[in-house]
Amino acid sequence: MQQLQHIAFIMDGNGRWAKLRGKPRNYGHREGLKTVEKVLDWTMSKEIPYISLYVFSTENWKRSATEVNGLFALAERYLSDFKKFCKDRIRVVVSGRKDGLPDKLVKCIEDVTAITANCNKLTCNLCINYGGRQEIADAAAQLAQTGDFSMSALQKHMYNDLPDPDIIVRTGGHKRLSNFMLFQCAYSELYFTDTLWPDLSLEEYNKIVDEYNSTVRNFGGI
Repeated sequence: MQQLQHIAFIMDGNGRWAKLRGKPRNYGHREGLKTVEKVLDWTMSKEIPYISLYVFSTENWKRSATEVNGLFALAERYLSDFKKFCKDRIRVVVSGRKDGLPDKLVKCIEDVTAITANCNKLTCNLCINYGGRQEIADAAAQLAQTGDFSMSALQKHMYNDLPDPDIIVRTGGHKRLSNFMLFQCAYSELYFTDTLWPDLSLEEYNKIVDEYNSTVRNFGGI
């Protein structure tokens, strides 16, 4: 059995969760953040060293200004709490373009990544203003400057040097990757659940991990 090293989440369903309760979409995002905190704790308890979270995609700019600004404000407040990350020894890295992000959020990103750089219990990769196609295009542009177009060189120019996700989990019922980690997902297991992100439970998290652990991964072999 191969040890689970990297679990990634497409955290879908916050807005629908709020709508079912007659609340604005940003209420769902605030509740979804509580689930993020629980999932980080569950991941550390299982000694899984890497987690990626799809926070804000390059397509999410199409949403209302109220929702977008609310998401950025929520991310800013969360990332400014350096003490929690340091206490739990969580290293924070961020994948995505900083172009267009609010200055305060960019400053929070730069501060938290620097302050937690030596934390070694869990690496939390937050994908903010992230798109898988854009990541590949940005990496290719860097390769054009070096003249080295090998696969290993391309991989080195991804936004962060992390192991590929062993499993990508999408909550909320949709069965697609939505431009998430397109280069890295070549051999990732995929898990789709109808559960809306704020409702994700420890029981289901354990089920996801157990299902991965029972999977034989041949990577094209026999």
